[in-house]
Amino acid sequence: MTSARPYHWLCLLAAILFEVGGTIIMKLSLGWSFAHAALAGLVLMWLAIGLSYYALARATTCLPVGVAFAFWEALGLTLITLSSVFVLDEPFSLQRLAGLLCVLGGALLVHHGTVQDNADPARPVDAR
Repeated sequence: MTSARPYHWLCLLAAILFEVGGTIIMKLSLGWSFAHAALAGLVLMWLAIGLSYYALARATTCLPVGVAFAFWEALGLTLITLSSVFVLDEPFSLQRLAGLLCVLGGALLVHHGTVQDNADPARPVDAR
């Protein structure tokens, strides 16, 4: 595995934003009143979630899978929760805040506890 470049982190960020967008659209579409609103909401959600998985797959070509998935889930959960509070007027509590801090802390621990192979893939491994 080659070392991660900014491109891979941007792919991860795109994956997170598509996941959040798809989830929020799913909920918002329940309030739409035009013809076939529910179907439009589902199609937009499926498209966003599909793009999220594609971007996540691109990110994991150089980021460790555990790190990418930990950030995808932790930041996605945090942004979805904040969006639900500010966009959907759902309540926020100290318990939610504590949960988000734990999830974010867990993602950072996974990231800092993961050893990334920075070896040159073209160089043969020393077989001793």
